[in-house]
Amino acid sequence: MTSLKSPQLVIFDLDGTLVDSAADIQIAANHTFLELDLPEQPLTQIKRWIGGGAQVFVEQALHHFGKNEWFEKTYELFMQCYRALPADRTIMFEGVQGFIQCLKLANIKMAVVSNKPHELIEPILKHLDIERYFEVVLGGDSLAEKKPSPEPLLHVCRQLDIKPENSWMVGDSSKDSQAAANAKMPFVGVSYGYALMASDIRPQEVPHTVVDNLEQLIPLISVETNAYA
Repeated sequence: MTSLKSPQLVIFDLDGTLVDSAADIQIAANHTFLELDLPEQPLTQIKRWIGGGAQVFVEQALHHFGKNEWFEKTYELFMQCYRALPADRTIMFEGVQGFIQCLKLANIKMAVVSNKPHELIEPILKHLDIERYFEVVLGGDSLAEKKPSPEPLLHVCRQLDIKPENSWMVGDSSKDSQAAANAKMPFVGVSYGYALMASDIRPQEVPHTVVDNLEQLIPLISVETNAYA
């Protein structure tokens, strides 16, 4: 299924979708690893651990090192390092600014649903001067469940009084595509993110497509605010 109708709401993942934050995460992670006498990791490895939130990131790193019992002190140290510089090298992916501006002009509501701790999301949005575009921002710790649970997506829909089938979820990972499928929400996968396999972002259960640049979606956006009337 690839047919998508113009939405009333677009929900975005953050890391790997709106922003390339891997360099800042790598700096925080490698500072953490050095403090613990663990080897620094290349960017390619860091990207493999992004997507499940900070706790999952640390769990995967420690599993890689065979140090699962170090979780509490490692997580505390990683968060301390990441809070210090959450957006120093983080940039928007090409096409993001043009697409969210298009949605704004079309009166289509926008939200961010990330598995990243909420306290780290706002500094990034503010640093990039895009926080004003999003009416709802949820982190992985904002609700009792996070992606791939559909609950964060459904929570946004309830808050904005828009049906899931009239919305899009845009993301780069299997957690994003599974959350959309579980919510019965159309999905847009981005090929430039951190997913290891293209199949991760092609959920067969819902209308979907995959793009290399979000501006490729602009022709699908209707300027009519009552597209589903």
